[in-house]
Amino acid sequence: MHPPISLIWFFLTAGVSIGLFTFTYFMEFLILFGKNTAMPRQAVIISLVISLILIGLGAIGASFHLGHKMRAWKAIKRFHTSWLSREAVFSGVYGFVLFLYGLAYYFNANPFIQHSLGILTFVLGWLSAFSTAMIYASNKFVLEWNTSLTVLYYLNMYLMLGSSAFLSLTYFYRPEFIPTYLFLTFLFVSLGLAFRIAFNIRQFIIPRPTINEALNLPHNRPIRVLDTGTTTNNYCTEEFYYKKGKDLLGSVLPVAYILTFIVPLFLIVYAWITGNYNYNFFKIAFASLVLGSFLERWCFFVEGNHVQNLFYGLYPEEGYRLRKGYMERKKTVIRL
Repeated sequence: MHPPISLIWFFLTAGVSIGLFTFTYFMEFLILFGKNTAMPRQAVIISLVISLILIGLGAIGASFHLGHKMRAWKAIKRFHTSWLSREAVFSGVYGFVLFLYGLAYYFNANPFIQHSLGILTFVLGWLSAFSTAMIYASNKFVLEWNTSLTVLYYLNMYLMLGSSAFLSLTYFYRPEFIPTYLFLTFLFVSLGLAFRIAFNIRQFIIPRPTINEALNLPHNRPIRVLDTGTTTNNYCTEEFYYKKGKDLLGSVLPVAYILTFIVPLFLIVYAWITGNYNYNFFKIAFASLVLGSFLERWCFFVEGNHVQNLFYGLYPEEGYRLRKGYMERKKTVIRL
């Protein structure tokens, strides 16, 4: 599939926004149980402002994916059947309630109102994340995405981004929590690595549909694509099959692994074991995680194969060929 940059941008901005708010409010929420975990007022306000700006930038960026931007409001009309519609509604309401929570916190509103808005923002944020993940996981035409692993991995990436971002706040405002958030960041990045490896291994073993199944013909009857029905590329062959991406996948995916998982894990484990809480470690780990996640999402789209490619002779037949890209255009053969 062709990777839309606007959707990758939305993933990163929404992921940091919801992840950062999750840990910021979690520390506030623990106060209700008598824990001394509240962050200084300035740190909470900074975190809320960053979260609000990021979700706004994400919404603006995602709008570039729309063919007709003036009709964007129609996306919410299919709420009862469309995960895309639910994502639009939940992310929009999340941003609005986050704004209200920020106002309530800034003006020291009644604690009941603050925590009610905080819990509501938390729930809406994760409903938005779940809806986005389900857009891919519920797509039965792209088998690489059509698994619950997609949802687990997607939600965990929000926690990876959020915990690593919150680690920087603890460094400046509550350094006694640094070991706790080093552990949480290590936990979520490790889980992310495990999910990503499982995601790639699954691509080796999932049964590939065949042109026989598409035409509802017996498997013992040899069927070949002799003519794709078009002499030039069109929307289907360009958007559902990204040849340049397939060629680059073998080079980009290892870099995505290194930046998303290896570099952050090394820095976090080093700081954790040695007790050297150098801010540069946390800064580089977060930057590496963001850049790696961008590349990882790019690979995620490129790895997806829409079944309609069967009719263009582009669907993989034999497993997963990482280095060369695992789909090659077949030559048209006409026999007399």
